Parts: sequence; structure tokens; C-alpha cells
Amino acid sequence: MRSLRDLPKAHLHAHLDGSYPLAAVQELAQRRRTPFDRPDQFPDVWSFFDAYGTVPALVESREDLAGLCRALVHQEAAQGVVYLEPAIEPQLYSTLGTLTDVTDTILKAFAEAADDTGIEVGATLTVNTDSDEEIAVELASVAATFAGAGVTALGTAGFVEPAGLHRYTGAADKARAAGLPIVSHAGQTGGPDSVAEALDVVGASRLSHGFRSVESSELVDRLAAERICCDICPVSNVALGVVADLGVHPAPALLAAGVPVTLNADDQLWFGVSITGQYEIGRQTWGLDDHTLAGFARSGTSAQGMSTSTRNQMTTAIAAWLQEEPR
Repeated sequence: MRSLRDLPKAHLHAHLDGSYPLAAVQELAQRRRTPFDRPDQFPDVWSFFDAYGTVPALVESREDLAGLCRALVHQEAAQGVVYLEPAIEPQLYSTLGTLTDVTDTILKAFAEAADDTGIEVGATLTVNTDSDEEIAVELASVAATFAGAGVTALGTAGFVEPAGLHRYTGAADKARAAGLPIVSHAGQTGGPDSVAEALDVVGASRLSHGFRSVESSELVDRLAAERICCDICPVSNVALGVVADLGVHPAPALLAAGVPVTLNADDQLWFGVSITGQYEIGRQTWGLDDHTLAGFARSGTSAQGMSTSTRNQMTTAIAAWLQEEPR
């Protein structure tokens, strides 16, 4: 079989603070003399959110943060990722400085590690729809400041869907005026109505999750026609109880219907499965052939923040991977 680690991939749905390498977080926790454990499973989504906040709490300096960011890029490069676009929330590190200061630290660390590894790294500066209403426009302003200098999109994220995205139209307009696309979480806990909200209220051009679009044939047709990519995270969906079982995940059906779909790890630190592992699910659990798996990877080239040179390189490399003789 061809190596799925070697398949060139874009990782478009990875939350920075939930994706750091486990070893890097454990090393930081040891320096802080604070125990850090990753549970085998979470009893409910709220226990996951409680655990999630423990990692930013370990970060006491900008160099701590930069070190974790560099480690993340190296981790992803080793998984065959050629374009990485983590969701960043500088507001989680407010003790380190202003939103601009923290964003600058993250982006400089990404750029350093990108030079070291040869992969391209962008960042989706993300508004948490559960808590960030008051600073949303400020976050959009920071995103606009760094547009073309590391920030590649403005995102909205939250577990409650529909998310009341009308509260963020001003932020979305500000980001779009700076040339940034909007990437919204939708179609995970909420149904097709949450996807329509993301598309029609804030003008999202890419969806984080989006898999519940399969509940509406009209919406599936729209996503296919408008080439709206769904960045899906199978393991996360099952771990958080929004999909019953990996075997019934809708991702293959969406791809078969002509919707661009990428596979992603979401929060690898907590769920323990890399982006390559998500593709292994496609092969082992869904029984997909390599041409179909390459289709997931090819969908990643639609990311607006990806440079033309990386897009061309990735497209060529995917085709070359398919030409390899299976081992």
C-alpha cells in the first residue's frame, strides 16, 4: 500500500492550543511542576473544554508559546503536511501582552519553523462564539493588520450551533475588506440551519466540520456548486459524541456528492490521532481506495491562504503519489 504519511496534505482544521505535540506540553508541565494527563476519553464535551484550558495556563512567557508553536509545525511536517493553517486564539494568552503582541509571537514562531521544515504555514485568527462577542471586532482588526503577513483567514468557532453569527457581521466585514476569507464552525452540533447561517450571515467560504449538511440534499448541492470546502475531523466528532461511530461518518458521502472535503485532526493533543491517522480511517474503516483518499488531499488545495507555488507543488505531488507502485 502507498504510505498515507507520504501523501501531501493540507491541515486546515487544527486548533493551535489543542494540537501541540504531547511531549512538548508534558515537558512544559514538568518545568511548571504541574501534572499533565491526557484522559483516554471525556465523559462529555464540557469536561473536554475544562481540560482544554489547562494548556494555555501552562504558558508563562512568549518564548513558551513560541516553542510550542514551532513544535507543532515540526510535528505536522513529519506527517506529510505541506500547508498548515491552525486556528489561533491570541485571547487565550492575554497575560502575555496585547492581542497584537501575542499574534505576532505566534506568527513569527510559525515562520521560523516553516523555514526549518520547508512547509507553508498560515493562521486562521479565530473568534470564540461562546465568549468573544465583545472583542470580535478587535480580533478582526488584528487579523486585518496581519493579513498577508501570516494571518490567512478569520474564523468563528463554538460548540453551540447555530451560533448567533449576526453578532459577528461587523468583524467579518472588516476581515473581508482586508482580503481575508471567513471560515466558520457549523454543521457539527447544529444541522443544515447552522451551515446556512455560516454561509448567509457571515459569508463563510469554508466550513469547519459541515458534515451535517448531508441532512439536506439542497444544501449538499449548494456546497458542491459553490465549492465550499468542509474541513472534517472524524475522530474528534466521535470522541465528542456528535457522530455515533466512525463507520457511519458522512464524510465519504459528502465527497462522493461533489463537495470538497478535507480530513483533519482538530485537537490531536487531546484525541491522540494525527492527520495521517484520519486518512488511515478512510482506508481501513471506510474502505476507500487511494484515488478517493487523494481526493480529500486535493480538496485542501482550495484553501485561499495557500500560495500559488504551494498549490502547484501539492497538486503535482499528489499526482506523483498516485503514480507510485503500491508497496
